[in-house]
Amino acid sequence: MKTLLRSSLLLACLMVLAGCGVTSEAIIPMTGAVVSKQETVRVAVKVKAASANISIPGPGSYYDQTSGVFIGRFAKVQNAVFSSRNGLVAINGQVGQGKKAAKRIMFIPEEGQLVDIDGVKYRGQVELLANGSELTVVNHVGLEEYLCGVVPKETFASWPSEALKAQAIVSRSYTIAKREAMKGKDFDLQAPLDQLYGGASAEAPSTTAAVYETAGSYLEFEGKPLLTFFHTCCGGATEDGEKIFSNVKTYPAGHASPFCKSCKHYSWEYTIPMTTMASKLKAAGFDAGSARSFKILKRFGSERVAQISFGDGSKSVTLTGEQLRKAVGYDVIKSTKFYLDVKNGSYIFRGNGWGHGVGLCQWCTKTMAEQGWTSQQMVEFFYKGAKLR
Repeated sequence: MKTLLRSSLLLACLMVLAGCGVTSEAIIPMTGAVVSKQETVRVAVKVKAASANISIPGPGSYYDQTSGVFIGRFAKVQNAVFSSRNGLVAINGQVGQGKKAAKRIMFIPEEGQLVDIDGVKYRGQVELLANGSELTVVNHVGLEEYLCGVVPKETFASWPSEALKAQAIVSRSYTIAKREAMKGKDFDLQAPLDQLYGGASAEAPSTTAAVYETAGSYLEFEGKPLLTFFHTCCGGATEDGEKIFSNVKTYPAGHASPFCKSCKHYSWEYTIPMTTMASKLKAAGFDAGSARSFKILKRFGSERVAQISFGDGSKSVTLTGEQLRKAVGYDVIKSTKFYLDVKNGSYIFRGNGWGHGVGLCQWCTKTMAEQGWTSQQMVEFFYKGAKLR
């Protein structure tokens, strides 16, 4: 016990302890301090970061996540700057000494206490993972509590309840499928890459109600939880998943969906000088020379561009529509459902929709809900052949 106490002294000094001492018991998170009775999801809110500013009102406990060794209790953590030094968790620039210096630390606030990470409040627990000079921060949170912080970020709390419920079902399905795929990894999902996530700070009564009214419901396809991709606006038709994502083998087929015309992104236009196009392509690893010519080589059935080439007579490159979006910018080439013209030394894109086009179209669900569709009817429409569990 004395050895562990010495190795944990720095941590103890940098926090206000609750006076219950430090023991060397290997424990599971204490009864009453478990995040919730829900299934837990591990969400990385910072990955390979330089540091994170964390506050926890307390009280709570913290322990070495690698060994499961209990370190101690704290009254509160206030504006502590966590980082990684030589692969060890550092607090305000300092790390523990000896063999017990921690590479992974879990903080468990009492149930109901919120963790503040860089100004955003989260439910559940927070794990800090040190690797070299980089720090990853993972929020361990109940599945439904996680979704309460996702749905208001992925849609609008003012939308009809059935649309919000459809988003809750789809986000839950995505989470369950991704968690299964990430078993054995340091986290299940990464925000915002997988789904937008605003924690408890983003919660709204209407979206929270949508989550709990559909609690436990998810989509299954070919006997497994479906990785339910979704997007902002389909522009009139969704796309087959295997045509957009190389790791997808079979997926519910895309089809016409004429419900999102009220979205401001249904039709869009973007102009880019040829010189800028050439530099953006080259920066992305596609050297098309001056990129003064183009040719659309292939389209999918939804009219999305599958392959396109650019060149200048001496050099030529071919890339997919999604590679072009990534190179030029997802926010300006909003979808691959576009037509392209040349005028006065510039390319003019005219397109429809925003996003990859696979799965649920969020703006379609708004109109569908207004027309009386239920959330179940919506998800079954966008993921034909999938079963709601």
